[in-house]
Amino acid sequence: MIKRNLLLIFCLIFVTALSQNRKQAIDLKIKNDYTHVWTKTLFPTLWSGFQREAVFSYDLKNKHIAVSYVQQISKKSKTVINIYLYPKEMVDNQLLRDEFYSYDYVLNQNSNKNIELKPLFGNLSNDSLRVNYIYTVFNNSMGQSDFFKGVKYVNKNSLLSIYECGGWGFKIRISSDEMTEGQLKELKNKAEQYFNVLQIASIKTLPKYDAPGILLSPVVKRDSMMIKAISEAARAKIDWMARNLDRKDFLTGFNDVNIDSEVYSLQKMLEYYKIHEKDGEMTDDTKKYFAEMIRISESDRLKDHIYEKYHGIINYPEGESRKADYIQFKIDKNISENTNEIFYKIFYELE
Repeated sequence: MIKRNLLLIFCLIFVTALSQNRKQAIDLKIKNDYTHVWTKTLFPTLWSGFQREAVFSYDLKNKHIAVSYVQQISKKSKTVINIYLYPKEMVDNQLLRDEFYSYDYVLNQNSNKNIELKPLFGNLSNDSLRVNYIYTVFNNSMGQSDFFKGVKYVNKNSLLSIYECGGWGFKIRISSDEMTEGQLKELKNKAEQYFNVLQIASIKTLPKYDAPGILLSPVVKRDSMMIKAISEAARAKIDWMARNLDRKDFLTGFNDVNIDSEVYSLQKMLEYYKIHEKDGEMTDDTKKYFAEMIRISESDRLKDHIYEKYHGIINYPEGESRKADYIQFKIDKNISENTNEIFYKIFYELE
């Protein structure tokens, strides 16, 4: 639980700290159509039957903004769509997962019932680049002020979509009293097109030819075997991506949701360990980790392990149905939670 909370804190800080120079967001009080200077994105006062309600700024240069639109059909039928646009100084292969997981945690902290967000995966593309994204459609209870009850929880149909746009982040959040899942997805599609996600992604693309950096977790530095084997895993993932992903993907992010890349990197890590196991001394924690990972691999459960490690935020449709069986497998084979640690990230720093 402590490791889970530390990971969450790291995710929240990484997602928000880069551009939040204000103590709190302020409403810019703009009455006319608003153009975001940095990306030239237009936010009109009226859009597709929605009234713009506010433009919030999170930093002094108004790079990081949130724009809200409202459609009030009746007293009991209201739909709110929020568009988030923010700069990024570093892009890594865990970024989509980190943002999705952070939102999942915060949503459940502010709900009166448990909500399980099922991640879905999509992309937008043109001749030059491809934008990959994670989205989810769900039902949740939102707390609203009530004179008699203090807080009244109201059921909402909701959607969240998070996009890899190179040096810019883009998110769509919708909540509605009556919209169906199909209508929420249709509204998402309209917003993607109108606010031109592909154009935003083209403004600050990732380096075309530079190899990404590798960031190792501090725990990896406990001995040379961990450093070398985990580095081997990271290089294997980079190699897999170079051979299997389109160049258009690399211009906007890492698109690291294909489970095969993670399987390949773990296999290469274990191959390295088996070859060099006798080369030097290791800590007991390292010996234990590799012994457990070998048991997982030899039992053909690497994909189930990956699914659990990433909280299901990986493209593995069979994962959910195999989750309970994998938990029992871990008990039977004496597999600890330490196998779920994330030991590295691959990244680009942006100017």
